[in-house]
Amino acid sequence: MMQAVPSEKLTPERRRQLTRDALLDAAEVVFAQKGVNGASMEEIAGEAGFTRGAIYSNFGSKDELMLAVMERFFDRQFERFSGAPRTGDFMTSAHDAGVLFRETVNLALLPLELELRLTALRNPAARRRLAASDREFGERAAQLVEQYTTEQGFRLKIPARDLADIGRAASIGLVQYAAVDEEEAERYQQLMETVFVLIAAAAVETPDGD
Repeated sequence: MMQAVPSEKLTPERRRQLTRDALLDAAEVVFAQKGVNGASMEEIAGEAGFTRGAIYSNFGSKDELMLAVMERFFDRQFERFSGAPRTGDFMTSAHDAGVLFRETVNLALLPLELELRLTALRNPAARRRLAASDREFGERAAQLVEQYTTEQGFRLKIPARDLADIGRAASIGLVQYAAVDEEEAERYQQLMETVFVLIAAAAVETPDGD
C-alpha cells in the first residue's frame, strides 16, 4: 500500500509568494513577447491565472512589476555566481566568471531593462527606485568580489564596488551590442568573457605580485 505524501501547508505568506512568483513568470513571458507598452496588465494576469487586481495588490504598478522581474533575474544570477566552484588559478577564475555571466544573460529581457531606464529618466519616483536597486546590485556584487579575493589571497588595486560597477557597465554594453547585431552576436558574447579577464587582471594583485 502506497503511503500518501503530505502536502505542503500553504500559509498566507507562502500563498502570497506563490502568487507573486506566478505573476513574475507571466510578466517575464509577456514582456519579452510584446514589450512593456504592448503588454497589458489583464494579459499578464490572465497568463498567470489571476485577475488584474492581483498584480496591483502585489506590485502596485506596471513599473514596479517590471523592476521586480529584473530584480528576480539578478537574484538568480547572484545565486549562480555564489554557488560557482572556487579555484586558486586567478586568471582561470576570472575567465570562468565571464563564461558564467554569458550563460546567465537573457537577451529577451534586455528591452525590459532599457524601458525601465527610459521610464526612470522621465519619472523621478521611478528614478529613485531604480537607482536604489542599482546600488544594491553593486553592493552585492562588491561583496562577492571581496569574498573571493580574500579567500584566494588576492589584493584589489581599486575598491570592490568600483570593480563591480565597471564590470557590469562593460558587460551590459556588450549585451546590448549582441542583442542588436545578430551577425556579430556570438563575437560580442565571447567578449563578455574577455572583459572579465581584462578588468580583473588590471584591478587585482595576485599573491606573487603579478
